[in-house]
Amino acid sequence: MLKKLQVVAILMCMMSYAAAGTVAIGTASARGDMRVDSYTVNGDATLFDGSVVETGQVTADLHLNKGTEVTLATGSRGTLYTDRMVLQHGQTELTSSNSYKIEANGLRVSAASANSRGMVTVKSGNSVEVSALNGSFGITNTQGVLVATVRPGQPLSFAIAAGEPALQLHADFQGTGTVSTEGGNYFLTVNGQKFQIKGKDLAGDVGKTVTVKGTVEGLIANGVVSGETPAADAIAVIHVHHHGAAAGFGGVAIEGWIIGGLAVGAGVGVYVGVHNTSSQGNPTSL
Repeated sequence: MLKKLQVVAILMCMMSYAAAGTVAIGTASARGDMRVDSYTVNGDATLFDGSVVETGQVTADLHLNKGTEVTLATGSRGTLYTDRMVLQHGQTELTSSNSYKIEANGLRVSAASANSRGMVTVKSGNSVEVSALNGSFGITNTQGVLVATVRPGQPLSFAIAAGEPALQLHADFQGTGTVSTEGGNYFLTVNGQKFQIKGKDLAGDVGKTVTVKGTVEGLIANGVVSGETPAADAIAVIHVHHHGAAAGFGGVAIEGWIIGGLAVGAGVGVYVGVHNTSSQGNPTSL
């Protein structure tokens, strides 16, 4: 009779799990205590859709379905789902070749190339830093708009502006293109991308192909560059420090990042993807 009751109890537990739609999505392991769904666990634990993992003095290795590996650093907390992890605080390392995402303060980070490995950190003030150790990672906002692509050697920090993540820009600019004038303003057009330029002695460059170096300030929020409002539908305002004969540079670089994939949406703005022009250098330690 006791055995029958045990069998019935086991079946009822299985049925309750099935009714709740609970699905195992992987395992967690730690050399010490971690908390999984508010329970202290020492060693290994099974993860389900919606499981919350918190680390204290140890790191936790999360082995998820489809070969995704996530490591939670000490003092971190994240909620796991079948397709993403929501990082509430701390730092996580993601190794993945699929579309598994790390979400942090409205940003969504996922591998953009095979065998990618990168770090996502929620820092003080709710800023988010993303770096790639191998491969590359695409970053989108809550609307699915591509904000940036991160590659090794060029970590990016994001801040919250008006409820949305924004890439803060205060950066060196370099571009080679044709100078034009309109309504008393000067512009540099590079591969169809139009920038307003401000500086001295620009009139003599009108109609010429020149290299311009300067600075740009503003934000990329919701995929839109904002800050000092440029004239005539230009992307951004560049404060020119140097301009002269073309140096053979065929793109637009902002601190080593090249703006590409531009598309204009009526009444919306200019959507921007940011792509690194160099894979040299070591990522900043987070």
